[in-house]
Amino acid sequence: MRKSGLPLLLAVLVALAAVGVLNVKGGATNPVPNPGAAGPTAESSALYCTGLTNARGDLRGLVTFINTTNATRQVLVHAVATGAVSAVATTFTLGPYARQTVTPTNLLVGDTYALAAQVDGGGVSAEQVVTRYGTTSPCVNEGVTNWYASGFDTTVGSQAVLSIYNPTATAAVFNVTTFSPSGFLSPAPLQGVSVGPHAELALNLGDEIVATQNFGAQVTVLRGSLVVVGDQVSKNTSSLNYGTPVLASSGTFPLVTTANKALAQVRIANPGPADATVSVQVKLRAFNIAPQSTVVAAYHSAMITITPNTAIPAAGEASLTMTSNQPVIATLATGTSQGLTLSPLAAPVARAILSDVTGGGFAEATLTNATKAATNVAWTLLHRGSVTSTGTTTVGPGGTVSIGALLHGRAKLQGSTLVMVSPTAALVVNAILNTSPVGVTLAAALNGG
Repeated sequence: MRKSGLPLLLAVLVALAAVGVLNVKGGATNPVPNPGAAGPTAESSALYCTGLTNARGDLRGLVTFINTTNATRQVLVHAVATGAVSAVATTFTLGPYARQTVTPTNLLVGDTYALAAQVDGGGVSAEQVVTRYGTTSPCVNEGVTNWYASGFDTTVGSQAVLSIYNPTATAAVFNVTTFSPSGFLSPAPLQGVSVGPHAELALNLGDEIVATQNFGAQVTVLRGSLVVVGDQVSKNTSSLNYGTPVLASSGTFPLVTTANKALAQVRIANPGPADATVSVQVKLRAFNIAPQSTVVAAYHSAMITITPNTAIPAAGEASLTMTSNQPVIATLATGTSQGLTLSPLAAPVARAILSDVTGGGFAEATLTNATKAATNVAWTLLHRGSVTSTGTTTVGPGGTVSIGALLHGRAKLQGSTLVMVSPTAALVVNAILNTSPVGVTLAAALNGG
């Protein structure tokens, strides 16, 4: 029988009341447990979110917590922010298959926000959404000791900021290095940076990496662990580049726009000591398209342009398969001449969740089997606090299926959550929002919670 986490939450709340609201700038806040990743049957789990800003930071938004189980969950949320003088705690109850929205700017006044949530059980995921643009980022279960991202831009009209949250009870120390078209940089102000326990820090990369397009970043944690998100402002749009803790030598971008007046680029950074030969195979309806390739020098960055490209017709959404002879960082940049959003290459998972947190649904969504063996996928569709349908399907090796076809035409998933489970870490889920031109804003899938 699952033990209730309610006494733990009550104890933490009593402790908060006893010590009062603590000063974030002083580096002392109330400790939040970090039990790591947890499944639906776990006794307790944690979720960490960072990167949302106030309206001036252009990434003001909300966090939606999603209960994918038939059990009630109690959630304690601890909020901090750069520029704030206090930390704030709040609690709520998540009924079976229910969702709850938290708006960080309603909790406290600050610049860049971080939330730490303690849940009395598993099966709860959370997603951040920038309300103005619909761009999203998944919250994570634990901090990492290495973090990579590519595609950043600090040219005129753009801004790149690292939003960094320390989920541990001791100070963390880290270095930041970057990889640009001109090579490797390790600026002195970005070395040995410290962030206090349960504190939030924002680093403007443009202060050191000036007027540079398409550069990658690596955060190396020397002590502790961190939650990192890159805030990318690009002319008239903004996105949350949530990066990855691991490099990749292969991967898929199943939904890449080729629409007229759209832009689509694979932005690659090579943090290794050897040159990387990167090739992208493009599948687009019945067209036969030659692979698009580039060589990324050691400690450099480069890009492969998909749209506009005279070798690739404007014919809907293309599926890209990337391979590299050296592990790299790959990010899809999509948008228009008015700005680009960044979507990192997704790692395969065994339990994936796609949820419409914007309320507008999806223009298209796909499920890809990233392995070389067929896999069975069990799926559950949730809507308004109940299970509306379930099913199973088999996806062949490297195959991609339309989620709309899987759900018999319910492609938009408006207001719904889809949970997909396979026996192994095989699943890559992608979706695009309803935009014009079509496909220029991707939605982030969630891990299993």
